[in-house]
Amino acid sequence: MSDTSVDFDTSSHSAPTSHGDDGRLSPVAERRPNFWVRRLVVIGGVVAVFLAAAFVVNSLVDDTDDGAASGAIDADWNRIVLVDERTGRVTVENDAGEETGRIDTGIRSVLDAAVVDSYALVVSATETSVVDLADESSTERAIEADGVSWPSGSALTMIAAATSGARGLLVHGPTGDVIDTDDVAPIGGTRYEWADSRTVPSGRHILVTDSGNFQSVLLSFDRDEPSYFPGLALAIDDDIVVTAQNVGANASVEVFDHDGESVASGSTSSVRTALIGDGTIQLITVDGEIVSMSTSSGDTESTGQLDIGAVDSGVVSTSGDRLIVSGTDGSAIVDTDGSVVGTFPQQRPLPGNRATAGSTCVTLTDRSGPDGGGQASIVTLADGSTVNEVEAIAPLWATADGCTLASPVTGGYQVVSPEALSTVTTDGELTGLSPDGADVVLTVSRRLSLVDATTGPVDDDGVDLGPAGRRIGFTQL
Repeated sequence: MSDTSVDFDTSSHSAPTSHGDDGRLSPVAERRPNFWVRRLVVIGGVVAVFLAAAFVVNSLVDDTDDGAASGAIDADWNRIVLVDERTGRVTVENDAGEETGRIDTGIRSVLDAAVVDSYALVVSATETSVVDLADESSTERAIEADGVSWPSGSALTMIAAATSGARGLLVHGPTGDVIDTDDVAPIGGTRYEWADSRTVPSGRHILVTDSGNFQSVLLSFDRDEPSYFPGLALAIDDDIVVTAQNVGANASVEVFDHDGESVASGSTSSVRTALIGDGTIQLITVDGEIVSMSTSSGDTESTGQLDIGAVDSGVVSTSGDRLIVSGTDGSAIVDTDGSVVGTFPQQRPLPGNRATAGSTCVTLTDRSGPDGGGQASIVTLADGSTVNEVEAIAPLWATADGCTLASPVTGGYQVVSPEALSTVTTDGELTGLSPDGADVVLTVSRRLSLVDATTGPVDDDGVDLGPAGRRIGFTQL
């Protein structure tokens, strides 16, 4: 399922979904590896959809059009995954609403759920279940988490993070490989900053800051043991990791290979985010300066300046070649050469990595209006062009590529794509959008119905998906 969707929803929350990615998780404990419009009314509701109520269904995209590896989810789908919020039961149905699978997870009072490929992650306040949708099995682990998150740079790896920050359960959707930090990195005083973790497009290597021990940790599905590095996690690719130690207004930037051996070091002003390119690292300082650093010598050169105010964060695209930088006065998109692809005054991505996980587009919103509302734009990552704008009300859903959005309107819902804006009148409540944008899920009289996205229900001919009160996802099985 290739979805530009940002998240998967429950019957009451929406999340970008697309035709087809169901995922169940199989016993993972024993599969240890070698290791984003014009006004937004109620911005907080949108955030809730992107972060908390999202049930994401994803599938691995092997390559982009230019052949580069991609960590985006697949828009193609042939299954719908439904997770009962009360009982935790996972039901898999085809596009005709026929049940094709059922898994009892043992989880109760579900807080969040996500699907990537054939694996799902179901989270309650005290337990998390890794579900193999293909063989209809599940493995539960006792972990006090409050939802599912993703590292910056890929939509393929799901994380159930302990609320204390002391632990994380990582699941690679395409393979079902699992890392539990309690098993591989049980270090006292650990506090993982999972919201700022970084990964490569494949999702196989994750770099996360352990603020409790003033270090960064590389967790890899392809290595038996983690690697440790001094400083904050800044960037990663398949060969190197980049960390930074900010002291006052200055920063020491270090480059290591995955084994922990030093490769290069350099100095610059305090750094906030970075992107690894071909032999260089593009560093973005707190003042918005773009500094290019050689990965071999550590030599640095100032190459540009962002006009977005003080920089506070950056998120890498799932293709690994774009950095969406957020500042106090707006946002910018930077490429691996340090060139500025686009600058967007007063606009910022919605919070949460899933908001920037579209393979082609990102949604940027202006929150300077009354009650946090304002103009929002669907922007292409390739050249920074704005493909559409639209009035939107929370909650919001997006497709796998991020270029098509769906949101409720009075008396129905609307779907906006680069080509058109469709408004559909219906009594049903918008509950989800497929990853390819072809279908939406509506809640009608406490039941879920799958209907054509641009026409809506015609003579009540929607596909009945069963009772509401369940989180919705799409996958390809």
